[in-house]
This record gives sequence, C-alpha cells and structure tokens, in this order.
Amino acid sequence: MPAFSIYKKGQGKYVRLGTVIGIGSVILLGMRWALNTFMALDPGYVKAVVALIIAILGAWLCFWVVNRPRYADFMILAESEMRKVVWPTPPAVFRATRLVIFLTLGLALLLFLIDGGFVQFFKAIHVIR
Repeated sequence: MPAFSIYKKGQGKYVRLGTVIGIGSVILLGMRWALNTFMALDPGYVKAVVALIIAILGAWLCFWVVNRPRYADFMILAESEMRKVVWPTPPAVFRATRLVIFLTLGLALLLFLIDGGFVQFFKAIHVIR
C-alpha cells in the first residue's frame, strides 16, 4: 500500500470521520495546553512552532489510525454492524424509560417500608432506642 493512500476508500466513512473528530479534539486540547504552558516564553514564534508540531503530528496520527488496515477494517465492520441494528421508535423508548422510572421508585418505596419495619422491630426488642 502506498504511503499516503486511503485504505478501502468509501467504506466506514462515518466511523472514520468520528474517529478523526475525536482525535482532532484531543489535538486541539493539546495545542491549547501547549499555548497556555509556553505563554511565558518571550518569542511568540516558539508557541506557534510548538502548536504547529502538535498539529502536524496529530494530523499524521489521524491519517495513520484511519488508514491502518487493522484499525480501518475494525471501523468498517463496526459501521456495517451498526447498520444492522433495529433501533427502537421514540414511543418505545418513552415507554421503556417510564417503566424503569416507576420500577425504581417502587423498589425504593419497598425498601423504605422494609427498613421502617426493621427499625420498628429493633425498637421493639430494645436493640435501638
């Protein structure tokens, strides 16, 4: 494979794009950190050079990650599997969420009542006052 060619072009493009956005965000945070760290340096070009080096290394890292066959094949397969998922409809999500909330509240009420029963029991046998 040539040095700067795209591996399996057009496949897994959304997962690759998300990966590049994620790595790019980390790179931007690294550039911000570098600029804040080297803020005290007198010549402004040192800050710019450090930020530029981080940007170039980050861009190379992004390209390398999304085009390395092992990682790219994983991303392609992950995207193809996500396309097979049958996502629930919004009303189904609402019903399931409501059920979880009611069951959680019911369980909390049940545990509250059981705890109160134990407190009364221990007061009756004079373990607590």
